[in-house]
Amino acid sequence: MTQEELVTQAESLYNIGEYSEVISLIQSLPEEQQTYHMLYLLALAYSDNLDGDDDDNQHSALEILKKISDQGEFDLKWLYLTGKVYFSLSQEEYAIEYFDKITRIVQKDKDIAESMYMQHFVDSCRESLFDRALAVIFVVLKEASKDDKMTICNIDDNKLELFFPRYNIHLKMEISHLHRSGARLTFEIIYPDDCIKNYRIDGDSTTYENGIADALNRFAGIINKEFREHCKITL
Repeated sequence: MTQEELVTQAESLYNIGEYSEVISLIQSLPEEQQTYHMLYLLALAYSDNLDGDDDDNQHSALEILKKISDQGEFDLKWLYLTGKVYFSLSQEEYAIEYFDKITRIVQKDKDIAESMYMQHFVDSCRESLFDRALAVIFVVLKEASKDDKMTICNIDDNKLELFFPRYNIHLKMEISHLHRSGARLTFEIIYPDDCIKNYRIDGDSTTYENGIADALNRFAGIINKEFREHCKITL
């Protein structure tokens, strides 16, 4: 059977939902016949396969996609499937990077992006990542401020406000530039005398949550020093 015939057979099996058959067919081929397109079909079949454990299937798909990443770097189908697999594994901080890359590539042709049904995944990724950031923000800033009565309010998409009764300080925050190792946090702090100062800190660490904590801890270090200095001036 020629390579073209093998591709046609694998595609036909995939189109009728015989995902396990696609997997068996492609895995039985010698390495030289496992071309980029065939391995992409293999990853696609694993990602859609309902047999066995879903997480195992998604991890298998991801390993195959990583294997062909050099060829898939600018392939919209590879980027989309990789983002979708990460999303299925609840690793939204990875998924969103691939969807964002598609957006950058097709920014002049919105019809392509819309045809890939990306917006659902992008919105879901952002919502989950903002929720995860919110949990870190509450824990880190409450500990850093030693203010048990700290409150979070006016949460709106990627923006929120905090109030620290102990210091009579209001803080406005914005979370942007989400990525696998953190995000950019923008702070607007309003002192008791209505003096306003702004800060922008890029968090970066080994995980998304740790990256958020990194930015918050650096912000807390700046504020601890500047608050004391500001109070000396205004008292």
